[in-house]
Amino acid sequence: MTLTAQTFVSLLVVALIPMVILGGAAYLILLERKLAAWAQDRLGPNRVGLTFGFLPLRWRMFGLGQPAADGIKMFMKEDHDPAGIDKVLFYLAPCLAVIPALIGWAVIPWGGTIEIAGFSLLGLTVEPGVAQVAAAPLNVGVIYILTTGSLAVYGITIGGWASNNKYSFFGGLRATAQMLSYEIPMGLIVLTALLMAGSAAAPDIVDGQVGYYFGFIPKWGILQQPIAAVLFFTCLLAEANRAPFDLAEAEQELVGGYHTEYSSSMKLGLLLFSEYIHMVTAGAFFALLFLGGWHLPWVDLLLYGQAQPVETGLLGLLLKAGIFLGKVAVLIVIMMWVRWTLPRIRFDQLMQLAWRSFIPLTLAILLLTGTMVFLGLRDWLWLGNAGLVVAVLIVRPLIPSGPPTNRRVAFARSRFSKPAAE
Repeated sequence: MTLTAQTFVSLLVVALIPMVILGGAAYLILLERKLAAWAQDRLGPNRVGLTFGFLPLRWRMFGLGQPAADGIKMFMKEDHDPAGIDKVLFYLAPCLAVIPALIGWAVIPWGGTIEIAGFSLLGLTVEPGVAQVAAAPLNVGVIYILTTGSLAVYGITIGGWASNNKYSFFGGLRATAQMLSYEIPMGLIVLTALLMAGSAAAPDIVDGQVGYYFGFIPKWGILQQPIAAVLFFTCLLAEANRAPFDLAEAEQELVGGYHTEYSSSMKLGLLLFSEYIHMVTAGAFFALLFLGGWHLPWVDLLLYGQAQPVETGLLGLLLKAGIFLGKVAVLIVIMMWVRWTLPRIRFDQLMQLAWRSFIPLTLAILLLTGTMVFLGLRDWLWLGNAGLVVAVLIVRPLIPSGPPTNRRVAFARSRFSKPAAE
């Protein structure tokens, strides 16, 4: 059998990256529990080790066996189906939630390009050539990530409706409204990145950020479009249902939201697992658009004497993949840090933030980016962002704010009400 260089590399990526993501998602749960414990001044999981029956039980190994114990528990727990559910959709919803998360990473360029020398092994012949280190190097890769990420809401909505529970149903409705609201500014920000790169292919967007301004300032998108980067990261939190935007499962109001009726079995495990896989894809998406992907500034000047080359050998590929995954890991830690730092906002505040702030701002950023790119001022977008901040500070006081959302509600004989006249 004969394979092209790109097919061979794509098959290797398909074989390796899902294993990394699935194993990483299991330990991301442990990491989040550890970070939560650190934020709340306690220890967190630290008892289950990886002794395998022959190492001393006193070797706790920082609780590294906890994800395996949780997985076994998920498999062994009784699977209970509440009365009155739509059984087909109830079972289908977790699959619809996890499948988009498992395919969204396919277009991510994990390590630039690599030159493959032709070889033959066990009846397999690989032709020589240059290949992108991605499962599916599509010309519309960024659009693919955007669309697959938005599909996950179908699993949440269907699961909430099929549960025959009003709290689950409200959680599904909230997830739908949240996705519709935050998909708009996210799409507009992606359009600004496409305008800057002049291409919708993910490798081209990364390649456009490799290099330096004035010999030492990286060409990363976050330095050119800092406002768009902050807004995009916030939209990613909302799209992944992460706090403070996890309104679809708000415990204070909806018990557990869309997964209230899912018992502690693999159906619940898939729903929770999909959230962490989405975090990996979201972190990779942000690193792709705003953090230069696999580019590591300044260190490449020491290693290569120039900006990190796009095409490298095997060692360069491993270095790039490690840099990319390292950036994703840092972004995931920031997402967890935000969760255990900021309180959950109300649903009306969530909608107001999207429609009154994010969408007008992203429209202004898109108009600014298009104008400056047309005028050949792409390298001065940071200055345009500074001007946009000044314009917002000037215009914001002139916009009607509407009635206060945190007003005190007066009722008879409360300390906020004046006593009725005798």
